[in-house]
Amino acid sequence: MSVDEMKDVREFRAGAPKPDRARLAEGRDRLSSAAGRGRERRLRADWRLAAVGAAAALTAVAVLASGLVGGGHSGAERTVPATTSTVPGSVKEVLERAASTVERADPPPTPHAGQWVYEKKLSTSPEVWPKSAAAPPEPGPEPQEHWTRYADPRFENGKEGDDRSMRERLRFLDELPDDPAAALKKVRAYYPSGKGDPAPEGEQDVGALSVLFKSQPVPPQALAKLYRALAAVPGVEVTDHLVRDLAGRDALAVGHGGKGQKLRREILIDPHTYQYLGDRLIVVKDYKDTYPGADDTPDRPWKAGDLMFQNALLATGIVDDKGDRP
Repeated sequence: MSVDEMKDVREFRAGAPKPDRARLAEGRDRLSSAAGRGRERRLRADWRLAAVGAAAALTAVAVLASGLVGGGHSGAERTVPATTSTVPGSVKEVLERAASTVERADPPPTPHAGQWVYEKKLSTSPEVWPKSAAAPPEPGPEPQEHWTRYADPRFENGKEGDDRSMRERLRFLDELPDDPAAALKKVRAYYPSGKGDPAPEGEQDVGALSVLFKSQPVPPQALAKLYRALAAVPGVEVTDHLVRDLAGRDALAVGHGGKGQKLRREILIDPHTYQYLGDRLIVVKDYKDTYPGADDTPDRPWKAGDLMFQNALLATGIVDDKGDRP
């Protein structure tokens, strides 16, 4: 598992209570350094705190169309764009349509040890705070390519706790029961909440499921089970209109809605093929991040509609060597 995958595992805990200044210092310095180099930010922290030739070298798996839309995105704090396309049906009806559609697809080839999971994606994360008046506007995100070892022994057999190789995650998905409630129970045990975690159970459920949706390549039956487990999450909602993802594509947005909730993790799904497109973290209530004891760090205000983390999967496949493309 690469640093980027570990960041994905932990992003969904972005709304967790803030640590003290000493624990913030390293992450803040690394964030500033990454921004100065103009590269994608790569943050390393415990996942509970922060919320994949002849037959030659390639074994191709289904590749998602990228279709980047012009206009760009200037950063993680873009307000959610509005659309007029409505989404018919309840969240359970929408996700059952998704499950029954994807489970009819042909399964992808099974990867083997020694191969790599290739991904091409767009990602954004919070900008450096406080903003400098002299700093130029941040450029829009550029597509990034990532290669992750499919069977990485460093992330298997509990060696890194909740960080698991793609092979282990796919084995777990293959063993999920058909019953949605039972599948959700297993997911909760696989990615448990931290002790004393104030986040509602449904919010934690969506975060854990969002990690599993990133597993590649997910067999159709397993993807259908994930959709049905998502529908079983207490308080899960589907936005009543299509949204636009970071790549400018229409998407169904499914997330948890809870009383007093400041942030909502949304899983984004193609409204036609019902394939997974990515996820995002959206502010649903005005609030401020505060940093007690950090006199040099002012409060960070957030407005309802601001987008924090965003991830858009553009293409994926299984290749024989790092650096290969499907």
